[in-house]
Amino acid sequence: MNIPRHKVFISYYHNDEQWYKNQLLLLNEQYNLFDDYSVHEDEIDDTGMTDEEIRREIRDNYIKKATVLILLCGENTRKRKHIDWEIHAAMYHSDVNPQMGILVINVGGNNGQIACGKEEENVIAPYVSWTPLRKNIASLKESYPDLPDRIIENIARDEVSITVVNWNNISNNAEKIKYLIDRAYERRNSNKYDHSTPLRGRNS
Repeated sequence: MNIPRHKVFISYYHNDEQWYKNQLLLLNEQYNLFDDYSVHEDEIDDTGMTDEEIRREIRDNYIKKATVLILLCGENTRKRKHIDWEIHAAMYHSDVNPQMGILVINVGGNNGQIACGKEEENVIAPYVSWTPLRKNIASLKESYPDLPDRIIENIARDEVSITVVNWNNISNNAEKIKYLIDRAYERRNSNKYDHSTPLRGRNS
């Protein structure tokens, strides 16, 4: 497949997911999958900053012109405030940078996957009998307990499509990773994100 290369921001909890980030970057070096943008946890001092100021600082000064956010999601990812900030910034349309597409790569114990359409199902896991997604928050939280609340709230919306894929299904397949990044990119403008929930103020 002749898939274009996109600008990607990788959001992850450094204490738990650094190995996966490193492996993803190694694949990128080998196969030239995407352009990488990142910000280190606690690099931004949010003292005295409003939610809007935090969002603008991340989106306009750190993520900048990235068009796809990859979230490496483990069991503690949803508890980290900087993860929530980055997801929020990716969903927000800025005067400087438009909203982004989102791809979740599941690296934790919860192995539930979400494909956006039959084509994605066949690419991610062609021999799996996929269960129709129940788009309500309670069901999603039960089925995907590791996903951050802001991701759950948006997957529940009919106007939003976010793919969730297991690391083991893509870790040895660069073409599959590039395909899923491209799919997230193609959906970036059509997704109607809800980013009204206040930013997480602390880690838990």
